[in-house]
Amino acid sequence: MDRNRLIELFTKRESGILTLPEARELNEYLKENPSDSQLADLLDKTLQGRFHQQDNFDSAQLKKRLQRIHERLSQEDITPANADDPKGRIRKIVRIIAAVLLLTIGCTVVYRQFTESNPVDHSKNILTTKKGSKSNLVLPDGTKVLLNSDTRLSYNQSFGKEAREVTLEGEAYFEVVKDARHPFIVHTNAMDIKVLGTVFNVRAYQNEKNTQTTLLEGSVEVTLNKRNERNLVVLKPHEKIVVNNNPDHTAPLTADEMPVADISVLTIKTKQEDSSILETDWTKNKLAFDQVSYSEVFPELERWYGVTITVKDSSILTRKISGIYENESIGDVMESLKLATGFRYTIDGNRLKIYK
Repeated sequence: MDRNRLIELFTKRESGILTLPEARELNEYLKENPSDSQLADLLDKTLQGRFHQQDNFDSAQLKKRLQRIHERLSQEDITPANADDPKGRIRKIVRIIAAVLLLTIGCTVVYRQFTESNPVDHSKNILTTKKGSKSNLVLPDGTKVLLNSDTRLSYNQSFGKEAREVTLEGEAYFEVVKDARHPFIVHTNAMDIKVLGTVFNVRAYQNEKNTQTTLLEGSVEVTLNKRNERNLVVLKPHEKIVVNNNPDHTAPLTADEMPVADISVLTIKTKQEDSSILETDWTKNKLAFDQVSYSEVFPELERWYGVTITVKDSSILTRKISGIYENESIGDVMESLKLATGFRYTIDGNRLKIYK
């Protein structure tokens, strides 16, 4: 792996935007290169693993950060790559850490410039993933969360002290630490999910027609954000609840507009070959469809690969497909869909056009 690629992966990891394939690439490289694995450990210690979006860095602060790097290096036992040139090894480490530091600060500055024109509540922690990326995180209570692409998760600074509540827009997989005194609650536009300690998946993209909660282990209480006699639903393992948001995709339904018929509790299907389920295939970097129309497939491809898709013939959108794609490029996926459906397409950078 060349130096620029290593710096890129380190920077994405520190910025929290490392994708699953990139994480595997970095982990495999570090296993095969113990000296650079030592560099990764030193990087974590030096940067302390986090930058805050509200941080402001001037030249004096940057110099202090770089001075800390030199101090850390003087304290660490760095094994030189070449025994005859230990100083060369030190210089390499300084250059890489300094590059990661500068690039990570750059990411922070871009985020801050965005939030200056889009004010946010700084009493909340806000975690986001871009289209084409996923992110792992651990909440203050030890709960593990995997965020799918184009997802936003927020929680108060006081999380875990009096309550454990998060707000989700997008998709996330939760492994919740048990705490009977502090139930864990996920708020979405269509429903609130309350658990004590369990494993479940929530899909709540605002531009999709359904919001779904899928339970793998334990139990959850789902409160529907509407007034009727079925506003509380308790799920059992291997069940999911599907709530129809808005078939027209124009504006969210109000509490009184959503009929009971638009709420379903279903038993999820387990695949015989590996006992996995379609609803959580994305956590294994698998893109899975089961008789899904192209009107839903194309937005999913946009999120998954960070591309823009334009459909020139709307009749294509009603067609349905099934398939599982694992670690495949957008070109490979499109070729497969082309063979299955017979449409034509062009790719220009990250822009795709679909023709009949």
